[in-house]
Amino acid sequence: MQPMVTDQTRRRLLKAALFSLSAPTSFAVSASKKHSSEQASAGLIGCSIQGRDRFSVVVADRLGMPLRHVVLPERGHGVAINSVLGHAVAFARRPGRFMLVFNYHTGKTIRLSPASHGRHYYGHGAYSNDGNWLYATEGEVGTSRGIIGVYDVSKGYQKVTEFSGFGLGPHEVIVMPDNTLAIGVGGVHTDGRKPLNIDAMKPSLSYLNDSGELVDQVTLADKKLSIRHLAHDGGNTVLCGQQYRGEPDDYPSLLAMHTKGSTLKLLQAEPEQWARFKHYIASIAASDEWILATSPRGNCYGIWSKSNGRLVELNVLPDASGVVYNRDEFRLSSGSGTVTKVQDLSIKQSINTNVQWDNHWSAVI
Repeated sequence: MQPMVTDQTRRRLLKAALFSLSAPTSFAVSASKKHSSEQASAGLIGCSIQGRDRFSVVVADRLGMPLRHVVLPERGHGVAINSVLGHAVAFARRPGRFMLVFNYHTGKTIRLSPASHGRHYYGHGAYSNDGNWLYATEGEVGTSRGIIGVYDVSKGYQKVTEFSGFGLGPHEVIVMPDNTLAIGVGGVHTDGRKPLNIDAMKPSLSYLNDSGELVDQVTLADKKLSIRHLAHDGGNTVLCGQQYRGEPDDYPSLLAMHTKGSTLKLLQAEPEQWARFKHYIASIAASDEWILATSPRGNCYGIWSKSNGRLVELNVLPDASGVVYNRDEFRLSSGSGTVTKVQDLSIKQSINTNVQWDNHWSAVI
């Protein structure tokens, strides 16, 4: 078994880390005079594509206008935020070889860590509610055995233990208000990004306590629905978005809701509406009333009623990427640079940020 992080890769990451410490890793974008101080402070963070083989993580104000760019050695994916310390972590796109910790107020790199021996990152992570621990979705090279890497923030993000025993290919982890970890387990064994076990997939939504013990695990009837992206509504409900790996002309539901102790509830839309999502849900956010989900492949986002689980709107958004809910409004990003505000469904406003947003957003609370 060969480790995912080769000596050459480690040297490249080290070189990038040294560069980031010796040269400016961020540049400030002057806020316009009409922006308030609140708008000019960090509100949203997400990864971006800057050009051919050029990638960054972007700190933006709450409107989505960029404040600073932090250079990444390779393409990024998800971002975790610790608002107490002012830290953020950008994770490499799967099979990822680095995570970069930085101060989002200044853009200064705190640590650039290659994946540990025989491991790779799946692109997502989350801080514990007290901010003392960082949890990252990881895989064992050669087997795709699912791992949650646990990092001690107070010790400079030193990896202190690993949780496992819940399945193959965990993609996203979130932390619930009661400190339970919810994990979207894709169930797919891969070689790089090539799937190897489509006919034997075992996806699940799995829950671990903060000691790493499996306390609940639920599955969908269709095992070709790889559970990948997660969100929660601020309470006990988890939303999960799927990637369908079955027949190309089948269009099953790609979203589900779950509360611990119950079964997964599929959200509803017509088959021709699900077809618009091109078998893939990227980002999800939820309020008490509404659920929003994006599909960059489908160039669209949908809005579901949380009370009845039915689709109420399907809207075009080229390369629809991240979505967050914060301060009573949704914000959506896109690879086209457009940021869209959705408030009470009746208010929709868009601005252009000149940022090629990529995959996901996280909100600074």
